[in-house]
Amino acid sequence: MDISMIFFLNAIFVSVVNILGGREALLFSLLFIIGIYFKRKDKILVLVLMGMTIFLYGNYSLRTMEKLSVGKTYEFQMETISDRAKIIKADEKYLKINYYPILDKFLEEGSYNVLGRIGKIENNRVEMVILKEEKIETKIRDFLNNKVDKVGSDFSYEFQNFIKAVLLGRKEGISEEIREKFNYTGTSHILVISGLHIGIIIVSILFLLKRLPYQIRYGLAGVILTAYCYGVGFTPSVQRAFIMGILYLAAKFFYEEREMIKALMVAFIVSNFINPYAIRSISYQMSYLALTGILFLDPKVKECLGEILPKKLMKYKVVNFLILSFSIQIILIPIFLYYFRVLPLFSFIPNLIVIPLGSVTVLILFISLLLSFIGLEKVLIPIGYMSYKALIIIIGIFSEIPFLTLTFYGKISLLLYIFLYVIILLFILFKREKIRRYWYISLGIIPLIFLVPSQRIEKLDLKWMNYRSVPNKILFLNKKPERRDLILLKDSGINRLDYIVTSYEMKNDELRKAYPGAENTILNKGEGLRVEDEYFTNEKGKIKIKESKR
Repeated sequence: MDISMIFFLNAIFVSVVNILGGREALLFSLLFIIGIYFKRKDKILVLVLMGMTIFLYGNYSLRTMEKLSVGKTYEFQMETISDRAKIIKADEKYLKINYYPILDKFLEEGSYNVLGRIGKIENNRVEMVILKEEKIETKIRDFLNNKVDKVGSDFSYEFQNFIKAVLLGRKEGISEEIREKFNYTGTSHILVISGLHIGIIIVSILFLLKRLPYQIRYGLAGVILTAYCYGVGFTPSVQRAFIMGILYLAAKFFYEEREMIKALMVAFIVSNFINPYAIRSISYQMSYLALTGILFLDPKVKECLGEILPKKLMKYKVVNFLILSFSIQIILIPIFLYYFRVLPLFSFIPNLIVIPLGSVTVLILFISLLLSFIGLEKVLIPIGYMSYKALIIIIGIFSEIPFLTLTFYGKISLLLYIFLYVIILLFILFKREKIRRYWYISLGIIPLIFLVPSQRIEKLDLKWMNYRSVPNKILFLNKKPERRDLILLKDSGINRLDYIVTSYEMKNDELRKAYPGAENTILNKGEGLRVEDEYFTNEKGKIKIKESKR
């Protein structure tokens, strides 16, 4: 096993703190180190691994907090975007749970230091009394937001929201219909800032600076990239891409060789040091796993297919790109199953067209952003708009193709999630002959998957959704139905509905398809509906139950 892989795996074991807890992670890591010692007999390697483990474990213990307590006062670092606030830190510590505060006063969009007292906690919603607040000056972020607004100001509202999503990471303006199409086709990574975007941005910067001397060019590119990532915010996926981007530019600056595997390992360890709970973020997991698929799984898949497919076929870039997309999909399947309850079947095929076109679109938009600094953003932005329209049309065509992805409503066992990744890891680390030799171990684990209960336990949000089993099976919703609502309905054993009563128009047909026999009714403000002995009425946008008006 390569030294880089050993360090990377040990960092992963230490990161189990985010799933099981500190002591368990320490035990996992020590057992792993003991195994490495008996395999390699290298005392220096073992000492370095133990030092890394103790360092990361100590960092976790000192810089994290399990949960908030009712009635207690904390110093919070918070962010507000649109009408939603999120707690980043409490008393300078990262929280295991993502908390979204319900504030007793209005705060403009931005970052804040807040002294607040916790009134009530329900799931991850926190009622907070603000005792003192101070807005954090974010001049670079504000400047960048203004420039992005300027770039798309002459075009449609939808295009402006798309620019904000791909250049600032702000997806809240993207319509639910467009999001669903991107999700179904397996191309939603276009809408988030990740390694693909950072790579495009580095290429853009280097292209515009190509006339400068070599080292000034790469040094200045690093400065611009740092300012940009600070402006959009160091989310987990941006953080990973930024660290690897800086390592790439530094290697070029000092005339060193690029080593992507070592860069991935460094990015992972540094990210875990900065925020020990970052690994709980879905975007973080998908970002690292996608790159792991590119670096480790893709070569293995190509090696296997190279023995089956004609050698001439393997020389085509299109074929290699298709295999690469397939490898990324394979390594992300457990994530899609566990979090989103979908099984991607052929969603790697749309990426063959969408990634090149999406990359060109992002490239044009970012160069337009850079040109806006000298007042020339209108030179390229019309081309960017045409590229965006073509992208939306292609996504729309692919979204009409059946069976690209399948919805899976059954509860997912955590053991299945781990089992699938163990199989993928074995495939990466060992030759097929060795895997065949120990096939019975995998076979023995399979029955346990069905015995272990589901790890993810979620409940219906009864503030916004309610289910009445009498007199008929009625579901009434006081918000726009989302896919998560449908999953939770199925989890709760609600397999039949006679009526669906909402205060919003259901643009997504998934709920209707799941309950085809249900009668769908939209109640506008002031309207009512009688079902047997119950009377539903929409009062000020919310559906309430009143006594029967027979």
